[in-house]
Amino acid sequence: MQVARIRKVFVFLTLAYGMAWTLGFGFFASGGKLGSGAFTAMTVLCMFTPAIAALVTQKLIWKEPLCDLGLKTPRIQWLAMAWLLPVLLVIVALTLSLAAPGVSLITGFDGLIAKLGEMLPPQDVAKVRTQLEHTILAKPGVLLLLSLAQVLIAGPTINAVAALGEELGWRGLLLHELSPLGFWRSSLVIGFFWGLWHLPVIVNGYNYPGHPVAGPIMMILLTMLVSPLMGYVRLRAESVFAAAVFHGTFNAAATLMVFLKGENVLVTGITGAIGMVTLLLATVSYGCIWDGAGSL
Repeated sequence: MQVARIRKVFVFLTLAYGMAWTLGFGFFASGGKLGSGAFTAMTVLCMFTPAIAALVTQKLIWKEPLCDLGLKTPRIQWLAMAWLLPVLLVIVALTLSLAAPGVSLITGFDGLIAKLGEMLPPQDVAKVRTQLEHTILAKPGVLLLLSLAQVLIAGPTINAVAALGEELGWRGLLLHELSPLGFWRSSLVIGFFWGLWHLPVIVNGYNYPGHPVAGPIMMILLTMLVSPLMGYVRLRAESVFAAAVFHGTFNAAATLMVFLKGENVLVTGITGAIGMVTLLLATVSYGCIWDGAGSL
């Protein structure tokens, strides 16, 4: 790689990490809590730090065209792939998770309320029960189907907007600047930096509660495994917007693991070991990735 590219990547990462880690570690150091409204606001702000870093690096410092970041109209068929593939991957991971000892699928209302009791204060759980127990949403399987519909709607819309804040950096600037490494190496490098960037929230219990050491390792493995799939779809779509749709839908679909009972966050769901095996198999079997290796 050219020295200029290395310098540009270093500047971008310094800005992206500097802003996100200052916000994240500062939030928890000041007494911030997971699940609070302030936490949600902080994470949304953090999601836009890679975009800010990419725009500053690309336009203000290097004065290069923004189209290099993939800000182009996507090819529709690959935009559709970016929307549906992550949902399929999550469903496969959830299905495989049911083979783990003691794990079952929650379809009944009482089971979901019991699961929410592990995650929310008692008063909030009681409020949910009161609001829903006499509605059609209390019927077996209805909430699961509704949640799937919400994933399909939120993924390519509101979630994708927030995800674009990250993707302008990861599958925008980094993918372009690391292209001399080739498809596979650049995908893994991007995945590593993408995963490590999440450190402030992961080490404080997000995604992997109770695992401050194993959690960050799992997060980095997850992002390195999904990075080739996202990178390939982004290249085929010829637009960073496809990466944003994939990212946003993946995040939305991952919430479906709330319907698993008896799960282990390190093992089950798309973010656990079973999900990582799913992603690895998808990457290996997705033969056209090799055809795209020269597209960078």
